[in-house]
Amino acid sequence: IEQLLKATGRENRFALVKRISILLFALGATAALLLNNPFLIPILGTGFAFAPVWYLRSTAASYKKHLNEELETAISVITTSYLRSEDLLKSVRENIPYLNPPVKSHFEAFLTESEMLNSNMISTINSLKMKIPNRIYHEWCNTLIQCQSDRSMKNTLSFSVQKFSDVRIIQSELEAIINEPKKEAFTMIFLVMANIPLLYVLNQSWFRTLLFTTPGKITLAICAALILFSITRVMQLSRPVDYKA
Repeated sequence: IEQLLKATGRENRFALVKRISILLFALGATAALLLNNPFLIPILGTGFAFAPVWYLRSTAASYKKHLNEELETAISVITTSYLRSEDLLKSVRENIPYLNPPVKSHFEAFLTESEMLNSNMISTINSLKMKIPNRIYHEWCNTLIQCQSDRSMKNTLSFSVQKFSDVRIIQSELEAIINEPKKEAFTMIFLVMANIPLLYVLNQSWFRTLLFTTPGKITLAICAALILFSITRVMQLSRPVDYKA
C-alpha cells in the first residue's frame, strides 16, 4: 500500500487507508454474521479489506500510464529543441506551454532553480531527475548530464525517446491481449453471484439448502474464496509495463 501511495504522490494517506481497510474488514465480517455463515467471516472480511488496495492499484496503474505518456511528450519535444539549439534552458522554456501535469510543474521548477537558485546545471538536472521515478527518464537525464561536458552525446538522447515509444506500443498490445480474459473473468464472477438469487426463483428448496445448511454454507465460502482469488489475480495483471535495462 505504501508503494502504491508513493507512486501516485499520496504518501500522507497511508494511515487513512489502513483505517478504511480495518473498517471494511469489520463490515465484511458483520455481513457474514448477518448471513449466519461463520465460514464466510475471514473471506468476506479479507475481500472487503482488500477493496482499498484494489482501488489504489487501479488508480496507480492509470496514473503511471498517464505519467509515461506525458514524459514521452516532454522529452520528445525538449530533445528536438535541444538538438537544434544545444541550449537546455531555452529548449525547456520554449516547450513549457506544450507540457501537461504532472510533468509540467517539475520542468517549471527546474527552470526556476537553474535561473534563480543554482547555476550548476549538472546539479539541477540531477534534482529534476530524482523527482520522477522512471528508468527511461533517468537514462535521459543522465545523458543530459553527459552532454554538459560532451556535446556529441546529444545524439543519443533520441534513443530514450524511442524507448518510451516502444513501451507505449507494448503496453497497447498487452492491454489488447489481457482485456478479453479480464472481461471473461468478471462475467464468470457475475454469473456465479447471480446464481444465488436465481436459485430463489427457480427452486426455493435448493436456495434454502445453500444458505441455511452446513454443506451449503461451506459451498458459498468456497465460491467466495475463489472469487476473491480471481479478482486478486486480475488486479495483479492489470499494471503498466516497466522498462528494464
